[in-house]
Amino acid sequence: MKTLKKVQIETLKKNGIIITTLSTILCLICASYVGLTVNDFLELPKITKLLRFPNLSIIPDLIEPTIQTLAIAYVGTFFAILISIPLGILASKNMTIHKTVYLISRTIIMIARVIPDIIWAFLLIPAVGLGAAQGIFAIAIHSTGMIGRFFAESIEEIDPKPLEALETCGASYMQKLIYGVFPQIMPSFINYVLYALDHNIRVAIILGMFGVGGLGFLFVVRFRVFKYEDVFAILLVIFLILFGVERLSSYIRGKIMNK
Repeated sequence: MKTLKKVQIETLKKNGIIITTLSTILCLICASYVGLTVNDFLELPKITKLLRFPNLSIIPDLIEPTIQTLAIAYVGTFFAILISIPLGILASKNMTIHKTVYLISRTIIMIARVIPDIIWAFLLIPAVGLGAAQGIFAIAIHSTGMIGRFFAESIEEIDPKPLEALETCGASYMQKLIYGVFPQIMPSFINYVLYALDHNIRVAIILGMFGVGGLGFLFVVRFRVFKYEDVFAILLVIFLILFGVERLSSYIRGKIMNK
């Protein structure tokens, strides 16, 4: 037994050394390919030239952009949940209504997920123009792919015994979903939705830099006119928002896991 453990440990060490070596070589090759040099690292401290004490006097002016950013993230996530629930059900092998429907649903989820939010935002410009609607729909489409995939995979991993018992009792398709599927996946689903909302607030800030509005747009405007005191005030508000959302999400996750 001890010999077997020693062999396993030695194998892990060898594999670790090989993986680390290959990863380092690949990193150096990629860095060289994109033109990253040692001088670039030496130039990094120059970022401190931008450091300023936040202009706290503009905090009241940031309330409306903050609300707008949070609203864009929330509405986009809400729409994504509405779409991803039926889509995820149809994209799960054990609950789909037909193989063709399964393939179509999986394809929709894949397309929505693999295209980044920012690209969706640009693709939506001809349809809805620049503004909040652009950000909401971009977040909704991409998040539908993220949440839908998680939802489908969670359904496929559920314990089949409750479903078999319900089927034996003559339960309908909807009854099997309500009493056999949802109770098993709901805690993890809520957990992932909270993560998606947290992620989408960050996305809403980034999209704001490209015309969607909110804090991101204000950040770019103040940065372009070199008002770095205002920029750091905006960064302070962004930090407080993200920190608060993360703490709230952790608290809710803890409550769910303790049930």
